[in-house]
Amino acid sequence: MEFNQKEPIYSQIIDEFRIKFIQGTYTLGQEIPSRRELAKTLGVNPNTIQRAYREMEDMNLIITVRGQGSFMTSDRDMLESIRKEALNETVGQSVELLRSFGKSDQDILDTVKKYLERGKTP
Repeated sequence: MEFNQKEPIYSQIIDEFRIKFIQGTYTLGQEIPSRRELAKTLGVNPNTIQRAYREMEDMNLIITVRGQGSFMTSDRDMLESIRKEALNETVGQSVELLRSFGKSDQDILDTVKKYLERGKTP
């Protein structure tokens, strides 16, 4: 994982977990790497990983069971909520970018519709 300089590392780690959860790399209830293991793998300070895990626990994205480890949530509704949030964020960013190009909402809708129709064409 490569980190950018614009955002805190712990936040980038959380985003990476969210993406992997949405994409199915991490599944409901799956055990995730220990804090020490992940710190070593990513080459970051263990305190950074601790902060990321604590934030993810506060978000109910992961659950830590003393003596057993940390696990992705088993809450299917949480997964759907995260997916919906990611979809809304991505669509919002795309729409704002297209508007900054001078495109009207109707132009954007027409473009998206054509794009989707093209994807269905063999």
